[in-house]
Amino acid sequence: MFTQRSTRALFTAALPLVALTTVAACGNEKASDENASNAKAPGTVEVGGAPVTGVTWHVRSMTVNGTTTKAPDSAHLQFVSDKRVRGNYGCNDFDAQAEVDGDSVDLGKVRTTLMACADKKESAFEKSLARALADKNTVRADGDDRLTLTRANGDTVTLADEPEPDGATLTGTRWTVETLHHDDVAESLPKAARDRARLVFGEDGHVDARLGCNSGRAKATVRDGHIAFSALVSTKMGCVGDAAGVERAMKKVLGGDATVAYEIKGDTLTLTAPDGTGVGLTARKQKA
Repeated sequence: MFTQRSTRALFTAALPLVALTTVAACGNEKASDENASNAKAPGTVEVGGAPVTGVTWHVRSMTVNGTTTKAPDSAHLQFVSDKRVRGNYGCNDFDAQAEVDGDSVDLGKVRTTLMACADKKESAFEKSLARALADKNTVRADGDDRLTLTRANGDTVTLADEPEPDGATLTGTRWTVETLHHDDVAESLPKAARDRARLVFGEDGHVDARLGCNSGRAKATVRDGHIAFSALVSTKMGCVGDAAGVERAMKKVLGGDATVAYEIKGDTLTLTAPDGTGVGLTARKQKA
């Protein structure tokens, strides 16, 4: 059962949704061949330069005040048209009026179900996601399979066009560094350092690493939830700025005969050094 809410004041009553219809263009003028070739397919909506209709965009994670939280499996968005977005916050479904234009999306009046979240963490995520989507968000397309929504305050929501891999494996997966960990806090990488660091664990017992600027290789022995790395052999290019900070963190985890704890949940890999510092990585779909 749906109930009315306003995204501007979460969990308060809202006016009824206006019925949305598609109005067909009238007239009998024929478009030129050039216009016809450049025209989008009927009903197609683009955001951030990428077509977004006809796709269930699964919420992968949300970053608020620099802390990244993994989304519940059910959280998703669908761009029905440039005037309507629907989906699930984590427990409850929603159906909202929207203004989708260029590189932004702005939700208006929203209807939502009133199911109680069984898990407190899911409930907290749902409330945070509803608040994030209530604001006007800038949309950035990362390839054709990933979107990032960014609020004016810098908080982000990461979306992908497919659900998480069911139990990504340590070996054979390209693991891209997304967060740096310290004192039980996960901080997202600075914009300039995104997609600069990654790991690939091979079947031959070695790991190939992109550290931020340099590339390296080390032996990786996996046993009992831990990975023992041999001394890292890497290139010696100079590295400055945000990428240098990521590279230092990577070398701290991988370098110097280190033994780190590892944990895989869905498509997320966490490597944690004995001092509690570490990195969070995400399995990225390999392009053909």
